[in-house]
Amino acid sequence: MAKKEKQVEAPAQAQAEAEQQAAPSLTLQDLVLVAQIIQLTSTRGTFRAEEMEQVGGLYNKLIAFLQSTGALAPAATPTEETN
Repeated sequence: MAKKEKQVEAPAQAQAEAEQQAAPSLTLQDLVLVAQIIQLTSTRGTFRAEEMEQVGGLYNKLIAFLQSTGALAPAATPTEETN
């Protein structure tokens, strides 16, 4: 009977490993690419005015997350030039 149990465990384990390998993944580089796509599409006028608040809010959250992980350098704050 122990032999049957091992035979049942082996296919189940192989299936679990296959599912784990096939699981979708999302990397920080993917999120950087999403931020770049949002920048590009907003520049080209892809979004309607009433959609800009949602898109901009998501973009700001995405940039803050990427900066907190180190995937993006924090934006430099503009300084006033004095003459």
